[in-house]
Amino acid sequence: MKQINRKTITLFLVLFGVLLFLIPENLLATAKTNEGVTENTVTQLVEGKIKRFNHEQQSVVLKEKKGKKMTILWDWNTSLVGYSSPQKIEKGDEVKIWYSGDNQKLTAVKIEKKLMVGCE
Repeated sequence: MKQINRKTITLFLVLFGVLLFLIPENLLATAKTNEGVTENTVTQLVEGKIKRFNHEQQSVVLKEKKGKKMTILWDWNTSLVGYSSPQKIEKGDEVKIWYSGDNQKLTAVKIEKKLMVGCE
């Protein structure tokens, strides 16, 4: 059996690395990140306290400072800031939620936990 010399191996590795670099990023993605979001999608911001969080139904009931309650759905596209996972979201958390949709179905684009400042 013929042995492969170092130059051949080095050349192969360099060419392989160059080919990997040339593969477009979007070919490596496993899912569309902008699915359901178009350029015309209007995103709104609401702030308040979480009154209920249902993991099974993927919904959150938020009470605004004005007293109005809203039910907002979340999905795997929802960005979380201040939480390592949706399971860390708890009743009573002060949050900002960016959402889109109509009055029938509001979907969270981003849920951000407000920072607690000062002593409790």
